Parts: sequence; C-alpha cells; structure tokens
Amino acid sequence: MPRAPQIDETRNLYEDQVIGNKNDTVAGNSLVSLAKQGLNETPASNDTWYVNGGAGTTGDGTSWGTAFLTMTEAVAAAGNYDTIYVGGGYYTEAAVMDIDQHGLRIIGTGSGAQWGACGFGSTTSEDTIMTINANRVEISGIAFWCLTDAKHGIVLGTSYDSWNTWIHDCAFGTGVGGNTLGEYGVKANESEDCANTLIEDCYFNYMSTAAIVTAATRMVIRRNLIWSNAIGIDIENEGAAFANCAVYDNHIIGRGSGTGIKLASTEPTDGTVYVGNNNVTNFSTNITTGKGDAGLVNNGTYGDSSTWTKIDPT
Repeated sequence: MPRAPQIDETRNLYEDQVIGNKNDTVAGNSLVSLAKQGLNETPASNDTWYVNGGAGTTGDGTSWGTAFLTMTEAVAAAGNYDTIYVGGGYYTEAAVMDIDQHGLRIIGTGSGAQWGACGFGSTTSEDTIMTINANRVEISGIAFWCLTDAKHGIVLGTSYDSWNTWIHDCAFGTGVGGNTLGEYGVKANESEDCANTLIEDCYFNYMSTAAIVTAATRMVIRRNLIWSNAIGIDIENEGAAFANCAVYDNHIIGRGSGTGIKLASTEPTDGTVYVGNNNVTNFSTNITTGKGDAGLVNNGTYGDSSTWTKIDPT
C-alpha cells in the first residue's frame, strides 16, 4: 500500500500565516487556542476509516478487511481530524459528498498512476461531486470524473468557510477525449471565505468553463498540468477579496481558443496577484492582464496574438 502523504504539524498554515505567533497571548490565552475555540469545533477523534468498493459486502469501515463499500458511508461515519483511505476503483455516489468535518483527510490509495487510481463520480443528476465546508481538509490521490451527471469536481465554501484546504495529486476531467462535459474542476466559492487554499500537482482536462475558478484570498495554485480546457485558471472578483493569490510553475495547454490565465477585470480589495514561471500555450489569449494588480514574471507563452508585460503592483 503506498505511503499516504503526511502533514507537517509543526508548520500549520492556519496557525503560522493566519493567526501569527503561536506564543502570543490575549488575556492569558494563546492565539491558537482562541482561534480554535472560535471555530466551535467538536473534539478530534483521529480515527481511521477504510473504503473498498470491491469488498463485496460493506463492513464497519475500521480496517481494510471490514471496509465500507461507499464513500457516502465513510463520510457519514468520520469526525473531525479523521482519515479516510480509499481503495482503487471507481466510486459513483448517489449524492453530493459534503465534507463538513474540520481536518478530515481523504487519501486515495491503490496501485498504478499518480492520477486516477481512485475515481469519484455520480449516478444521479447532481451538479457537484464534492463540497468542502470545513477548515484544514486534505484531498489526495483522487480522480474526479466530471461527466454529464456531475459537472463540477470540488466546490469550496458553499455554506461555510473553508480555510486551508489542501488538494494535491488529484485529477479532474471527463476521461473522454475531445468531449467537454465537465464545467470546472475546482471552484472556490465567492459567497464564503476560502482563504489559504493550496492546489498542487494535479491534472485538469476537458472542462467547458475552467479548470480552476477562484475568488479566494491567499490561494496558491502551483505545479499543475492543465490541458485542453476552455479557460485554464480564472481568477475572479465577485464581491470577495482575491488578493495575494499566487499562480506559478503550471503547464497550461489550450485547444486553439479560450484563455490560459484569466485575471479579474476589477481591482482586488488590497494586495496583489502573482503570476510567474508558467508555461501557457495554444489559447486565443494566453494571459489576460485585466485589472488584477498582477505581477507577471517569467511566464512563457506561445501562439498568442496579444501582448502583455509585467504589471508592477501599486
């Protein structure tokens, strides 16, 4: 069984970047403890659950030998800071998987390619495969098949803030060459605060709207392969502050139309958007500057009739 990715608890994004110095105190209480009290979280159980769609019959989910058959069962059983290991296979759930447990880790296992050993889809006309309405959730090693019945892979913040989401080593697409049935892979919803989201080392293909859509603050999008989508990365500003986002080291390939990296047409509330070291090619417009206070640095573009230059933040 492949080793699951580990989180460095000594470098917690939420504590280090958002709260500040964990030794600071207010009225004798650490800022970390005050912040966690503010989240109103229930105590962490730190349990481990297992899902194996090929098990034949469902069990209690506490071991590979007694694994659940479906993700729906595992999500219902899991608590805050639990881990769900998912065996190889394709899981077509009958409803949206709504993740509302803080610190939940969902880790795809199985042998084979980095992307796609475990696949999530839908058997009904649900628009979205997974929603995340909790803090510090990790999703790894899962392929989200965004087909006719499930056009959206992951949507963050549909009803609650989703800080510090970590999505890595996942695939988002239709799995059907040439068809654009999915709408978008990951969307950070503008109605809630989705700050500090990290999307890295993922694969996106054949999305009819965009691979990644975000209006979040301090989102990092790096080292992704984004291929044959209408828009690669769409940084919006729909009433939310999208400042201090970073988009770098991505390989974004178009299909002769659309936009590789689309920056918001309105100014961010404050801060900047950094776009650097991306390879963007084969779009009608590879990178739009917009009015996003973007710092464009060392991006390689090919086959783009438009011109752009570095924009220094003001």
